[in-house]
Order: sequence, then C-alpha cells, then structure tokens
Amino acid sequence: MYILIAFLSPILHALSCIIDAHFSNDVFKKTSTLIFYANISNIIIIPFLFIFGTPSVPSFAVFVILFIVAFIDVFYQLPYYMALRNIDTSIIVALFSLGKITVPVLAFFIVGEKLSLVQYSGFGLILLSSFVLNFDIKKFKLNIAFFLMLLVSIVLSVSSVLQKYTLFDIDFVTLIFWMTILSSIINLSFLVFPISRHDIIAAFPKYVGRFRLFIANELLSQGGSLAIIVALSHLPVLVTQSISASQSIFTLLFGVALYKLFGHRFKENLNPQEVTKKLISFVVIIIGICLVLI
Repeated sequence: MYILIAFLSPILHALSCIIDAHFSNDVFKKTSTLIFYANISNIIIIPFLFIFGTPSVPSFAVFVILFIVAFIDVFYQLPYYMALRNIDTSIIVALFSLGKITVPVLAFFIVGEKLSLVQYSGFGLILLSSFVLNFDIKKFKLNIAFFLMLLVSIVLSVSSVLQKYTLFDIDFVTLIFWMTILSSIINLSFLVFPISRHDIIAAFPKYVGRFRLFIANELLSQGGSLAIIVALSHLPVLVTQSISASQSIFTLLFGVALYKLFGHRFKENLNPQEVTKKLISFVVIIIGICLVLI
C-alpha cells in the first residue's frame, strides 16, 4: 500500500511540472508575473494546516532561517521557469536529480566527508546522464537549462537542510505556516518595481481565467509532497527517493498522452529517437540516485 502512496508523489508532481511548463511557455511572458500569481495560490494550504495543529511563534533565530527558506522558495522559481522555456519538461524534471549530488559534494568541501566508491559511481552516472540530455552536438555546448537547474538544485538543497534544522525547534505545521506567510510577503516585492507591477496588473485577466488550473496545480504539488511524507513514515529513504526519481519518466508518459489528446501544445520532443534517449538516461539517473543513497 505505501509503495503505491509513494508513487503518488512522482505522478502528482509530474502533472504539476507539465502545468508549470504550460504557464511559462504559453500564458505568461514575464517570469516575475508567473511567480507572483503562482505564489498567491499557496495561501490555500493555510486553513488545512489547522487540521494537524496550531502554528506557534518561533524564536527570532528560527524566524530568520524561515525567512531565508521563504526567500529561496520564491526566487528559485526564476531559473526554474526560465529553464522550462529552454528544454523539454521531462528533462527539467530529471535535472532536479542534480540536487542529489550537491549535498555530498558540499559535505566533502565543508566537513571533509568522503563517499564510498559506489556512491561516487552513482554521482558520475547522474552527471553523465544529465550531460547527455543537455548536450547539443550540433552547437557543441550544453543547454543553458543545465546550468539553471544546477543552480535550482543547489539552492533547494540548502533550503532542505535549513528546513530540517528548524524542525529541531518547531513542528512541521509551524514550519509550513510561516514559510507560506513569509513567501507571500516576499512575493509582494514584485509589485514594488513599476515594470513588474504593470505586467502583473495587465495579466490579471489571464490569472482569473485560469484560476482553477492554478488551484489544481497547487493541490497536485501539495498532494505530491504529502504523499512522500506519508510514505517515508513506513518505507526506507532509499526506496522513497528511488521512486520519486521516476518523476521524469511519468512526465514523459503524460507528455505522450497529452500529445494524443491535444496535439503538440506542450514542450516535449516526442521524436522516437529522442524518447528512447530520454528513457535510457532517466533509468540511468534513477540507478545513480540509488547508488548515491546507499
């Protein structure tokens, strides 16, 4: 049963990333405008938090860390949405796996922690597959999306470590509550700059017309996060992380299904040769993640 729950996470997050790509490529021209409206939708989670408990007021030190986490939560989306405009959605999802290698690398340089030969092998497989997915042979250079997602993966890894640190002093209800409140306040900063403010106001009809899709996207994202938390309470970390790594495969499969239903309206190259290359690379990345987590 919990294996099935664990698979809900990559499935729901895959659908959410496809919607993100749709918003970024087809609806909003300015990334700051998309981030503004995407973060407004985060507020819907607050009433549901009280089902699990009442948030408390953290200490000043924890509050500062929560502000940093909230800042990351808003601004990591800039390179993320930019990357979605440069390469296929399923590849972007696969590049989130770069985050799996940033933590041990940082650990090596900061505290001198060394990995085993098997873990270094997994590290290499993830890098090699990510390189293959993003290297343009004709131009003989890496797609800019690789570097954008490397940045995203690093800052999200830092965010994860900081969140874990705060959980020694506060519960998850307090963490999510203040993260949501602070990220919403930070999100308002986009209204300070005239260019961003004018575009946000001009794009309001687009947001209203797609309000249900924004809410659906938020529910998919939060549902996927909740599923992995439930699964982690009954399954080993290696199992849940490996299952989560299958998200890129689900994204590709959903892309094929959506192509059959709506035609070429989503950013996904479904040329048979490209699909084969992606599937092989995605499987190798999953194997690499399993080796790194051993």
